[in-house]
Amino acid sequence: MEYLDFFLKAFVAVFIIVDPPGNIPLYLSLTETATEEERQIISKKATLIAAILLLILTVTGNFILEIFKVTLDGLRIAGGILLFTISIDILLGERRKRKYVEESRESIDVDSLATFPIALPLYTGPGAITAAIVLYSTAEDLVLKILVLLSIIVTYLIVRITHVYSIKIVRVLGRSGSNIIARLMAIFLAAIAVEYFFTGLLGKLALL
Repeated sequence: MEYLDFFLKAFVAVFIIVDPPGNIPLYLSLTETATEEERQIISKKATLIAAILLLILTVTGNFILEIFKVTLDGLRIAGGILLFTISIDILLGERRKRKYVEESRESIDVDSLATFPIALPLYTGPGAITAAIVLYSTAEDLVLKILVLLSIIVTYLIVRITHVYSIKIVRVLGRSGSNIIARLMAIFLAAIAVEYFFTGLLGKLALL
């Protein structure tokens, strides 16, 4: 039961930050000038690159923290602030989405578009990286660490599925429905951010 609870916690955190349903309209906007065949190639490459990148950064997170002399509590505090900022951006504006769409329309290079901005930073951004490193670092045994990696894999499988059925999903939900889902996710993301921040702050205060 403990493992199941931890997996659900990890999966929900990663899923909310990556936000597969909320990013469907943006994915379609970024690939609107591509053919269906190009769109599928972009989707496969972007999903694979995003997943591999996040898995690598998750596993090597502790090593990276040691190099930069950053504590886990420090990462929690910084991550909490970052995730809260991202949640506010999702709730109150579309600036990030407009920026990505404008940049993508400058070129339809399949490889470049799959890498940026779809894989990075849309689906594997600073928020996902921070959350994954924190989750993996706090996992107390090998099974829990594997569950964190599994939650990442499952999330990106869902990303790929949303791409395959993106047009149908948008028809069912509508653009407003997708935006509503994205904003509901943002509320939960804000709550996760607050938990990260205060857990890290309490850890820092305990050392005083």
